[in-house]
Parts: sequence; C-alpha cells; structure tokens
Amino acid sequence: MIRGLYTLGGGMLASEQHAEVVADNISNLRTTGFKETFSSSMAFPTLPIQRNELSPAGIPQATAIGNLSTGVMVDRVTKIDQQGSLQETNEPTDVALDGPGLFVVQTLNGERYTRGGQFRLEDGRLLTQEGYAVLGTDGPIQLNGNDFQINDSGLVIEDGDWENAQQLRFAVIPADSLQREGNSLYTSENVVTEMPAGTAQVRQGFLESSNVDLAGQMVRMIKIMRVYEANQRLIQTEDATLDKAVNEIGKV
Repeated sequence: MIRGLYTLGGGMLASEQHAEVVADNISNLRTTGFKETFSSSMAFPTLPIQRNELSPAGIPQATAIGNLSTGVMVDRVTKIDQQGSLQETNEPTDVALDGPGLFVVQTLNGERYTRGGQFRLEDGRLLTQEGYAVLGTDGPIQLNGNDFQINDSGLVIEDGDWENAQQLRFAVIPADSLQREGNSLYTSENVVTEMPAGTAQVRQGFLESSNVDLAGQMVRMIKIMRVYEANQRLIQTEDATLDKAVNEIGKV
C-alpha cells in the first residue's frame, strides 16, 4: 500500500508537469512565432516480482509471477515545428519566414535564433523588440534611413541601392535540439547550419502567428485534470485502506 501511494503521487506530479506545458502554450497563444510544445510520459523501470518458496524436497526456489510498475514521469518536451499562419501588418519592420529556418540575432550571451520577426529601427539598426541586433551575412543590419525593402530571399535594399544591399542571415536547426531562453529566443548546442537564401520565402509586412491549437490544448488540459483527479481519488482510497489496516492491527 505504501508503494501504491508513491506510485500514485508520482502520477500526480507528472500530471502537474503536463499541465504546466499546456498552460505555457495557452499563455503564448498570441506570441509572434511561438511554437507549441508537447510533453510525453515514460514509465519508471519495472521491478520483477517473484514468489519464494520451498520445493517438496525442501530446497528454496523462486517463481516469477510478473512485473510491478513503479509509476510514470515526464520523459521529454518536444517543440512542434509547424508553420504558423501569416498575418499582414503592412509594417516595413515586420518580417515573417514562409518556410523553414530561423532569424539570427546577436545578444549579450552570443547568437540566438528566433521565428519572431517583429523588428524595429533604432539609430539605423534593425533590432528585435528586446533590443537585440538582427544579423545579416556580413554582420548586424545597419540602415541609413527608413526607406527600405526586403525581397523574397531576404535581401535588404535601401533606397533602391542594390549594390549595397544586405542579406539577412538564416539558420536551420532541428527542432529537437533547440532550447528556449524566453522572449521567443532559442539556443542550440548542435552545429548550426546556415540556410541558403531563397530556401524560405521572406514576407515583409507580415508576422507569423503562434501555431498553438487552442481547442486541442483545452482538450488536453481536460484529460490531464481527469488523470490527476483519478490519482487523487485512488490515493484517498489507499489512505483509507491503510488507516483501517493499522487500526485493525492495533485492536488485535
């Protein structure tokens, strides 16, 4: 019975972690370029159960009678790398990627990657909303004025000057090797592959919306809460049974 309490408690803790992932998805429903995450469970190692007894000849022997599960835990949290819908804003500093890849930005902690293309201009520099420089193939994008265009391949052209155009830099990183850092930024310990211009279509004046499926997240939350409540009721049953067993033994 004591082991059952631990097993059920572990199930409740796993449900809490699943609920936190769903809550994070819902809270980022309107975050530009946000990618939905999904948490999966795995079972703890099972314990072999055997019956120890004496043979007719009086020799000790063990008979396998099955395995005992010791509960579940959250195995991993996976990013769903699916394209979000593109919303037109007509803002020249808003940029979206229609296809694979990520923008590369320079932070105080080094290069980071993002799908959030809601940029801004400050002192001629193209920056993220948090103030990080947007990188091109030759360094940070630097502009002299506000009259610029970004073509489908990510070429930043100012005042029609094609000779001095700057190419936005893109990176391709497997979704399972990205780690979130907040503010729609990702980092990766894997080798980053530079994405050739033209692999994805760059859309100026658009933003990629979050790919979170609200209805799907609500259904998942309901399932998680039902599992949590079922474990909770079983714990109460186990506790009542244990209490009765202790009291009966005390009477004897």
